[in-house]
Amino acid sequence: MTDKQLKNKLSKIGYTTLWLDYGVLTIDYLIEQEQTFDNSDDQNTEHYRYHTFRHYLSSKNKLSDIEFDNYLELTFADNDQLMAGSAAVDLFTKVNLTDFQFEKLSKSIGHFGEWTEKVVTRQTLLRQLKASKLTTALFRECLVKGDSAIHEYILDISDLNQLQELAINGKNKKIRNIASEKVKRLTRQQNSR
Repeated sequence: MTDKQLKNKLSKIGYTTLWLDYGVLTIDYLIEQEQTFDNSDDQNTEHYRYHTFRHYLSSKNKLSDIEFDNYLELTFADNDQLMAGSAAVDLFTKVNLTDFQFEKLSKSIGHFGEWTEKVVTRQTLLRQLKASKLTTALFRECLVKGDSAIHEYILDISDLNQLQELAINGKNKKIRNIASEKVKRLTRQQNSR
């Protein structure tokens, strides 16, 4: 394949040569995607690029700092900011980030818009919950700052007092109902001793 043919294949789907240089995209995968693109009703090139981001992350458990920086650079340079923002958010859940990478992502992901603030808050709380015991202070922070995903997560690790608070102040009816049921069950267990 000539350089011109390669550049044509890349530009057809919205890639730059950096995708190949950084190893996020391979030539074989590009050829496969081009064939799919040419024979598909889906002509939304951002779908193919997003699939490439996800495919790349699925082959990794963690990223070196260079791989991490390269991946972020590709997301920041993409012309579809909504898709690229989703690809950047995937870093939180698809690979094990070092503390340095987590902090860098948390600080830079705002590039994609205000919607990322909630994502960063959720991921920060989840990281704290997974790293340490649910202390009273952490529970308070989760109760106040957490979204329904955080409240659902802490349902299984909360004590009776915390469950009582979730039964009243949970983010949604489902969480309040589950917390109430757990309170009743725990109270019955304590009373039957």
